[in-house]
Amino acid sequence: MLSDLAFSSSLRLMVCISLVLASFAMLAVRQIAFAGDELTVESKTSVQNQNHPIKLKVIASANGDTKAKKTSSISEPGSGPINIPFQFKNKNDIVSAGYNDEYFACGYILDAKTGLMISYACNEGDLQNPNGINSAPLSSFLTVPDGQTSNSKDVNLKILVPLYDRLNVHEIKVVAMIKGEFQSKIINAEGANGKTISVMFNFDRNTDIGKIQVGDEFFACVSGDELNPPEGTECEKRHVKSFDEPNVLAAR
Repeated sequence: MLSDLAFSSSLRLMVCISLVLASFAMLAVRQIAFAGDELTVESKTSVQNQNHPIKLKVIASANGDTKAKKTSSISEPGSGPINIPFQFKNKNDIVSAGYNDEYFACGYILDAKTGLMISYACNEGDLQNPNGINSAPLSSFLTVPDGQTSNSKDVNLKILVPLYDRLNVHEIKVVAMIKGEFQSKIINAEGANGKTISVMFNFDRNTDIGKIQVGDEFFACVSGDELNPPEGTECEKRHVKSFDEPNVLAAR
């Protein structure tokens, strides 16, 4: 009788332990699956020759999505790299992230009092880890002269998407960014039959970090699973040359 009791107790203990281990295993699998649902673009900003407080605005774009973050005042910007992570889903309705898909990040150093841009730096790169962290160093900041005379209140960007090598593309997403402002459009590309698609974007010259000027850098990215191979997302950049006519950029 005692032996049966001991056996029953041992059996119950083994069952409890098995259930606990199974719960931990399921939790671990869920955590791994959750981690695999996202990729990170982490901007690493190195600020030099700024001996006074600043603010920082950073834009990052990957896998057809674009995000912006702005810091509070940074009292000692030269004390070390300023790291800002951006999380993106690595799969959406338009595209799934893959190795060597392109992304960009731009950092804008702002006057801590006025919030206006002092200088900027951008980095266009390839994803090295579509399921993890991708580093985007930002350094060698540039300035843009202001004060060009123009009464124009807006700037037009004309983004070209050549599809001569993609005859069966159905849907793509085009993103445009200039001076910390971004817009995106989903385009039905059915019927393009290998022709070049033209996508227009109109931006107000007045932004939260200052007025868009000739010489400001702008980016465009086009995303779509049917653009693979070699890349599901491709990005390109140019500088604003005119307010009187569209600024043209081929995104692939």
